[in-house]
Parts: sequence; structure tokens; C-alpha cells
Amino acid sequence: MPVSDEQLLRELLNGNAAALENIVNRYHVPIYTYLYRMLGSPSLAEDLTQECFIRVIEYVRKGRLPDSFRPWIYKIAANLCRDLWRKPSYRYEWVNDEALRDLPSDHSVASIFEKQTDREAVIAAIGRLAPEKRNLIVLRFYQELKLEEIAGVLDIPLGTVKSRLYQCLSELHRLLADRYGEDAGQSGGMNRQARTKGKGGYA
Repeated sequence: MPVSDEQLLRELLNGNAAALENIVNRYHVPIYTYLYRMLGSPSLAEDLTQECFIRVIEYVRKGRLPDSFRPWIYKIAANLCRDLWRKPSYRYEWVNDEALRDLPSDHSVASIFEKQTDREAVIAAIGRLAPEKRNLIVLRFYQELKLEEIAGVLDIPLGTVKSRLYQCLSELHRLLADRYGEDAGQSGGMNRQARTKGKGGYA
């Protein structure tokens, strides 16, 4: 049976260096990917990934162990992003995704997320969102955190996560509609799909 993240933290607290290696092996790629999608820069993403694990070590040494590790480490990474966003010199760069596919006949936001089609358009639209909105979309649809986990990462109630996610999807819908026209709202419509359980992230 695999050792839980929380057990690895306890072992790290007790001085087990191998526990840190296991944590890094589990979370380096997810955290780097999250930061890359949030910042648009491989070098910044790598720097902040390293800083994220340094923070984990520092918190563990102080005995600050979370009840649930995954939302906790994403919260550390999200806070590092916020610190960077506050710097006047920071500018988001659009992340170019080479895995592009033909534009589907149904351009609704929900179907694009579900089918992972027309990724260039979605990524470009996400890049135009305000940082906090981009954060919510990336956590839910790309990092695949549960809504309860996102609530822990952002320190907001679950109901607020749901309402903000709906608002973000609506804004993405408008951005894609600007690019492709009103067809983006047809074939079932994003708003109706987003409210359907299991669609658009509301399961």
C-alpha cells in the first residue's frame, strides 16, 4: 500500500531524507506544470517550484504539518504566484501549446475543456483572464483539484468556489465567442452545460 503524503511529511519531520525525495518525485511535475501555466515562463516556473519545496521543508521543520498535503502544497505555490504578480516588472506571457487540434464543430467552453480540443484558443483566452481567475481555472481543469481542495488552496468557502468558477467559465465563453462568434454558445450552450453535474467542473 503506497505511503500517504501526510505520512511522508511525518517521516520528513522525523529526519527521514528519503521522505523528501518521495515527495519531490510525486509533486515536482504537477507543481511545475501548475506554475508554468500560471506564469507562462519555464524559468520562473522552475525557480518557484524549487522555492515551493524549500517552503515545505521550512514549514515541516517548524512542525507545521497540514491535515491534507495536496491542497497545502498548491496553496504554497499559489501564494508564490501572488507574490510575483504584485511585482511591477512581472508580465504574463502566453504559453504556446504545440498539441493543437482542428477546431471542433461545438465551440462551447465546457466541451473544449472536456475534449481538450482547440487548446490554443483556450490557452490564449485563459491568458487574458485576471490572475486570480486564471488560477481558479488552472487548478480545476488542468491540475484537476477537487472543489473542496480549491477552497482550501484559496481560503474561500466551497460555495464561493462554485460561483467564481461559473463566473470564470462565463468570461471564457465570452472571450471565445469574440474569436469565433456566437457559435461558441450554441450546441447546448456553456451556461447550461456548466450547471449540469459532471460537466464543466461542478461535479
